[in-house]
Amino acid sequence: MTVGWTYSDTDVIAGVVAAAPSIYDSQPWDVRLDGDRVEVRERTSVECSPRADLLISCGAAITNLEVGIRVLGRRTRTDLLPDPADPELLAVVEAVGSAAPANTDLRQFSAISRRRSHRESFAGIEVPEDTVSDIVAAAHRGAGDGGAADGVFIRVVGGDESAALAETLTYSAQLVRHDRQRQREVFPWTSHWSPRGGYETIDPTHSVITRGIPDPDMLAAAIESETVLVFSARSDTAQDLVRTGMAVERAWLTAVDARLCASVLTHPLRVDDAAHRLARRLGLAGEPQLLMRIGYRGTGNGASL
Repeated sequence: MTVGWTYSDTDVIAGVVAAAPSIYDSQPWDVRLDGDRVEVRERTSVECSPRADLLISCGAAITNLEVGIRVLGRRTRTDLLPDPADPELLAVVEAVGSAAPANTDLRQFSAISRRRSHRESFAGIEVPEDTVSDIVAAAHRGAGDGGAADGVFIRVVGGDESAALAETLTYSAQLVRHDRQRQREVFPWTSHWSPRGGYETIDPTHSVITRGIPDPDMLAAAIESETVLVFSARSDTAQDLVRTGMAVERAWLTAVDARLCASVLTHPLRVDDAAHRLARRLGLAGEPQLLMRIGYRGTGNGASL
């Protein structure tokens, strides 16, 4: 029997979707409620590239949507890219009966409103291994009743792998240091691991210009002091990229529930062959799409993604 959505249901659904992280706060999705279904479409009018970041953002919105519907007391079934003839239809999330929300759903729902990007240094407190394992396990869990997160791989960067990641970041930085527009896209990561600055200046037009390249050894040491996850996708198909975004958001909400904060980076992996280089250095099963830093909040102020 088709029940549909009440006005209050619609408010919840709109709220959780709007709270999803997205590249440049672009919210590159359209949501349509139809009976017991919710359709999520790619909003192709968004002038932002690369498309991989838009699809990952849409995946995060789908995860929030599933959580919101389950908190409303409905089970969910998610079908990704259900119509080959309609590639802009990224997902159909269907309510398939009543069920009391699980404790995990309630906690993630609470985390949605508290999730922020923390783009500065973390407190010098190590994240417990059990907590990291819980975050990775949450990312791998199936989306509602839709099955496992196939095609998504997560690597916790080990101490001896920090140098490989630092090399990739500095490689990306060197390639774009003379390109003003690409500097603005790539270099915000310097504030993640170099919170005291020293690499950015402001020109007369109030544009951020990055002139220096961080020392690879110092950068590697900073990365080693944190918990960093690499999210890789089996392919660059829309389905695998959407699944990556879903997994990222499940990990992020689990981290927030554990009283941690996080931030994500994609731009350095979009520069030329940087992603391929990192995949080779770390022996990754797929193509790296996103980096996630996790830690306890330090003294800096977070900023929304």
